[in-house]
Amino acid sequence: MSGKTALVVLGMHRSGTSSVAGALALLGAGAPQTLMRPAEDNPKGFWESEVLAELNDRLLAAGGSTWHDWRRFDGAAVAEALPAFRAEAADKLASEFGEAELIVLKDPRICRLFNFWRGVLEDGGYRVVVVSPLRPPAEVAASLMARNAMSRSHALRLWLRHVSDAERASRSQPRRFLAWSDFIADWRGQVDRMSRDLEVVFDRSSEAEARVDDFLSAGLKRQNTDEHVPDAIRRTHQLLLLMARDGDHPDLRRDLDGVRQAFDQACDLFADAPR
Repeated sequence: MSGKTALVVLGMHRSGTSSVAGALALLGAGAPQTLMRPAEDNPKGFWESEVLAELNDRLLAAGGSTWHDWRRFDGAAVAEALPAFRAEAADKLASEFGEAELIVLKDPRICRLFNFWRGVLEDGGYRVVVVSPLRPPAEVAASLMARNAMSRSHALRLWLRHVSDAERASRSQPRRFLAWSDFIADWRGQVDRMSRDLEVVFDRSSEAEARVDDFLSAGLKRQNTDEHVPDAIRRTHQLLLLMARDGDHPDLRRDLDGVRQAFDQACDLFADAPR
């Protein structure tokens, strides 16, 4: 397709978003200029903009939230400040990606801020498409416990908030869910499906594919566990995996809505609980 396209990698922290975004960048999608530096827990890089992540943190803070908050983001709390945030986001988006026709935008915070970024991207002339990596929530929790000394219950609540909000907010966009383990095992097949479903042309030269093979080498996945998770977590993960396998379906959306609404009601009940 002609025109500009933004590939938004929309997924929870520690869910393979960095490896997916990095692979897409190596296949020709423009990465941001100010890349976040690699870290011990992510030695191959985060593949996200340090500048835009900082803006997202300030936007969350303006709404009384943080990256590790498992409650709904209160957009009404930042209504007066939104025009200034939008203008800043537009300026920084332009400086980070320049004139690239195909870009990859990744920051797990966008799961809770997708409506904001969709508007900024569309105002910037981009067609917005979504790639959502999925990782078993027990493994995500184990990773957050190891990296952030976070309790398991907190990590699982955070997982449910991010994936639920991301799924609901992205329904109007072309999108592709994928199991991260499937991407690591067969990235070529997954990229073929992305290209077809999202109408995106990637660089599939032998040189580009060799770079991705090297990038996705062993060692990316450190936590492996099938430990029990609460039913709402398990059910949401199962429904999203069905979307990854079979595509969107009204029945799956309805079931996800039911779990999300019950979670929102629980959050309201414990509104004063520690975050």
